[in-house]
Amino acid sequence: MKNYIFKTATTLKEYNCKKYWIDRGYIPQITIAAENLKAAIEQFRTRCKNDYYVSISDNAIKNKSAMYIDLRSGESKQIGYVITGKTSFDNNGKWTEQFIELWTEIREIRGVNFNE
Repeated sequence: MKNYIFKTATTLKEYNCKKYWIDRGYIPQITIAAENLKAAIEQFRTRCKNDYYVSISDNAIKNKSAMYIDLRSGESKQIGYVITGKTSFDNNGKWTEQFIELWTEIREIRGVNFNE
């Protein structure tokens, strides 16, 4: 069993950024124990739906985009995924579902070797 940390910044799709507002920290850091990354992403998906009312479709998982950082060496390194989700927003007393982006950094927690 491996342990993963999912650190997510939540943003609106560009076409909705002036109409709605969402807290970047809406989905807090989540720690998940799973056999592999694929299983961890499925658990993340379930937690988003059950705890934060953000649904992530099968299609969104299939079409997730890699998220990178630039290293000092000038190279890039993948650190996570950008995943499309959907949640409800209050639009003058009427709820409307809108797409959002989950910029999710994923880290694997490993035990420390204290004998080094």
